Amino acid sequence: MLRPRWRKVFADVWSNKTRTVLVVLSIAVGVFAIGAIAGANALLTREMTAAYMAVNPADITISSDPFDDEFVRTVRRIPGVADAVGGLSVGVRFQIGPDQWRNMTISIVDDFKDMRINKVYPVEGAWPPAHRELLVERASLPLTGAKIGDTVTIRLPDETLRRMRIAGTVATPNLAPAALTNQTYAFATLATLEWLGRPQYYTELHITVTGDRFNKEHIAEVAALVRNKIESSGRTVYFTYLPEPGRHPAHQVLQPLFLLLSFLGALSMFASCFLVVNTISALLTQQVRQIGVMKAIGARTSDVIVMYLVSVLLLGVLALLLAMPLAYLVAAGLTILISGLMNTDVTSLAMPLEVWLIMIAVGLLVPLLAALAPVFGGARVTVHEAISGYGLGKGRFGRGRIDRLLQRIHGLSRPLMLSLRNTFRRKGRLALTMMTLTLSGIIFISVFSVRNSLQLTLDDALKYFNFHILGVFNGFYRTEQIERETLAVPGVIAAESWGFDMVRRVRPNDTESDSIIMYAVPAETRMIIPTVLEGRWLLPEDENALVINSSVLGLEPDIKVGDTVTLKIDRRESEWKVVGIVRGIGGQAMVYTHYPYFARIRGFTGRAIAVTVQIDPSDAANQERVAKELEAHYKSVGMWSMMQTTAIIRQQNEIFFNILISFLLAMALLLATVGGLGLMGTMSINVLERTREIGVLRAIGASNGAVWRIVVTEGIIIGALSWALAMIVAVPLAKVISDSVGMAFFQTPLSFSFSIGGALIWLALVTIIAAIASLLPAYNATRLTVREVLAYE
Repeated sequence: MLRPRWRKVFADVWSNKTRTVLVVLSIAVGVFAIGAIAGANALLTREMTAAYMAVNPADITISSDPFDDEFVRTVRRIPGVADAVGGLSVGVRFQIGPDQWRNMTISIVDDFKDMRINKVYPVEGAWPPAHRELLVERASLPLTGAKIGDTVTIRLPDETLRRMRIAGTVATPNLAPAALTNQTYAFATLATLEWLGRPQYYTELHITVTGDRFNKEHIAEVAALVRNKIESSGRTVYFTYLPEPGRHPAHQVLQPLFLLLSFLGALSMFASCFLVVNTISALLTQQVRQIGVMKAIGARTSDVIVMYLVSVLLLGVLALLLAMPLAYLVAAGLTILISGLMNTDVTSLAMPLEVWLIMIAVGLLVPLLAALAPVFGGARVTVHEAISGYGLGKGRFGRGRIDRLLQRIHGLSRPLMLSLRNTFRRKGRLALTMMTLTLSGIIFISVFSVRNSLQLTLDDALKYFNFHILGVFNGFYRTEQIERETLAVPGVIAAESWGFDMVRRVRPNDTESDSIIMYAVPAETRMIIPTVLEGRWLLPEDENALVINSSVLGLEPDIKVGDTVTLKIDRRESEWKVVGIVRGIGGQAMVYTHYPYFARIRGFTGRAIAVTVQIDPSDAANQERVAKELEAHYKSVGMWSMMQTTAIIRQQNEIFFNILISFLLAMALLLATVGGLGLMGTMSINVLERTREIGVLRAIGASNGAVWRIVVTEGIIIGALSWALAMIVAVPLAKVISDSVGMAFFQTPLSFSFSIGGALIWLALVTIIAAIASLLPAYNATRLTVREVLAYE
């Protein structure tokens, strides 16, 4: 048999099922959000890291002038190098329809049966591929429009066409996701390379290091030794890539996403605490006489405190029983979904123990901490105070400054006036409910503002590069010829020749940075509209002037305007003066210099390797049409090129943006759910406390509709007030969140745009939420008879 005090605890939880359900759901939403995000993060980190490390990824990748197997063996003898293999990637285009082509990167593998670095695994079809056959990376296959066994047409850089059979599919998690990059990958044998018109040599070194493979400084030291060896052999190093040690390439994108979602999940739990505080406060107020009776027969204050805290723990346990299974299912589903996007197999969905412990701790301790203040305050009531309270209208209207202000309002109907005054009767409870709804509104509006800011940032990026098509040639051509032939194509209104190279900064301590893209542009270029953060843009009289973008500062944070930096270009070091810093776009480190000076020091005076093109009209369809016509025209005059349109760049970025916004919007809707539950709980408590008052209204002739309108109108007023408060706070906070998202994903703040549409959507949504949240309390109020309410205690 339970002792009377514990029977009371269970009776309190069971007697008002609506109140219990609302509190349990509110706590469960917070636990669910935190558990689902923490679980998905833990599962993805474990599974993707394991899959990534299983392919023995290269710690260092270096692109250089051609070399052979003998040079690879030389690199293997360099101190710190555990293993090295040569590689070669061939950029081709394959036909997906009449006059429709898609870019494909074919990686050449010397021996498929002895892959030591950057391994690929067979999935379906033949293994290894036969001569003149392809193995397509499995996530890329849908983009080809073909299937295993089909023969596809390949167009080589020199315009030669080849027919190749797709022999099978392979899996490797260390490539960028095909669905997100719109890039396709395939693999072929070294023997096939010659048939594709390329000599059998390597241009890439893939290296693993001895010792600590997770120490980036150690890896950088080994990379420097290898670069020096390559350059001392007379070869040029074009690019050096050092991935984050032991981390899947997607980690740098997923980690900030999960940190942001975890923050929103914590806010959801924080918001649910307001409902706990409201509910416990109302319960203690309702049971003041019971507390007095318990104390009169010998209960101590500590006994009362323990009883009500146990009630809160019981609510937390019920919430955990509901939230934990759902959190696991969602975490497992997100793991499978994101792993599929990242081309990673999931071997186990067993949730780590620490995630379960986090959910238990959050579900029990957070509500308990939230309830401490009202429990301690309510339990200290004396016997005299408890048994002397009686009558109608606790929390009477009319005493406060706001109350007196409302009394001056005239011309409203009596039910509406009553709803307005009832709203402010319990100002503490109103404040807690408002905080929950306001927090939900702030996050909801901020998410829409982030969405607008992402779109504006993308627009700014495409305006920053103020062209519609970028063409890269297979060699250097005279700038006059490039621009003349480009302008000969119908629809082209402007063309500008550019040079570019891969450079590295030589630091004062003689170490070298990762590779940085250098663009050589005319000082008066019309193809760039930079946002200058410090200093200035290039001038026509500049020579060794250098403008860096803000993303360079992520690699080299010590650089300032006015500094002289040393750059290594084609094995030669030269001094450059930093004259300005411009806003970075997309996180790519870039530097800009004046084309005439660059061409002179590189020996390419009057020649260029790239062209930027403006067209009219500039819609996506016309961009694709003109790009095709440019390629055909260049080919007709003996120039080979690969074209990329800004419409494709936009499409690729929007895929990622939409995924990001979908996650943020889901969290915002969870917060809105918590806000709605909080409002429903508040209205239920208000109706319960006003039972006798509702009876008086019924006794003097109030209809069910009048009582229903009073309750629902009160809920809508609370919702509208929370919207107004959310608008005040959302403007600055949305900017902070937008900046944080930009820094997390792009190393620079987003171009901020406050979402008026999001604010109006939230106004409509919070009105609907408020009306729905008030329906059940209003229904319960209309069911009360005069006899029941006069007997209510």
